[in-house]
Amino acid sequence: MSETPPFREQDPWAAFGRIGGGVLVYGLIGYLLDRWWDTSFMVGIGIVVGAVLGIYTVASALRTK
Repeated sequence: MSETPPFREQDPWAAFGRIGGGVLVYGLIGYLLDRWWDTSFMVGIGIVVGAVLGIYTVASALRTK
């Protein structure tokens, strides 16, 4: 008999990808805003926002329905 594969929401690499992707995307947006506005703090804000949103998507995917 074959085992059923685990759900995608339970895959730790999916969680890592969501959090890492959020950090990369929002960090890049912050970097571009820093270059455009000639500031030096938007990268940090982008990284934090990306991590928070990534953790939120992982938590919402794991929430029982």
